[in-house]
Amino acid sequence: MRVSGKLAVGIAVATGFFAYQFIMHSVVTAGQITPLKAALVLSPFAIAAGWAIKVDKGWVVGMMVAAILTLATFAAVSHLGFEHSAFTFGLPHMAGNLFMMWLFARTLGGEREPLITTIARKVHGTLKPEIERYTRTVTIAWTLFFAMQVAASLILFTFAPLEIWSTYVNLLNVPLIILMFIIEYIYRVLRYREHKSSIFSAVHFFNRDAGESKTHKVQ
Repeated sequence: MRVSGKLAVGIAVATGFFAYQFIMHSVVTAGQITPLKAALVLSPFAIAAGWAIKVDKGWVVGMMVAAILTLATFAAVSHLGFEHSAFTFGLPHMAGNLFMMWLFARTLGGEREPLITTIARKVHGTLKPEIERYTRTVTIAWTLFFAMQVAASLILFTFAPLEIWSTYVNLLNVPLIILMFIIEYIYRVLRYREHKSSIFSAVHFFNRDAGESKTHKVQ
């Protein structure tokens, strides 16, 4: 029952997320953006950002950030008009990819261990030297991928029709990430047959790890 319940929640969240992306795309391409529409469409992003900050900084700061982001969007559309404020609908894409780029890139400098290496080590234990080198390369690849996502968004917004830009940032963002996962996984299975774990192994591990951390805190 617990597994089926988690699966149902996962499906509901995924469905809601993709529906949200399509709504974003339809609002942008309709060409009739009002301040209210902008606030309603971007509020989920603002709330998600506030929730993420709340985990580290507390409820007050998180709610302040969510409110400021929503009001800033409302003000931008009110005073700049559609042509100049359409970029606000690319902020979730921009912020999300910049964050992910930073998350991977920050582990590549100094004596820090690359993020993918850390995940692989926690899932598999001791890693062979060639696997350590490979996981570092994959960490670099993901950093470049998210950087290219941001660059492509800026280029399309500047030079391409609005419909093409919106299709890229709202409808193709997640499929491109999934494609990146698939390409890396296929290469890894063919190149390192003894190292076949998927992203789901890492998700399962960190989900279990988070549960154990909460248990320790309660105790």
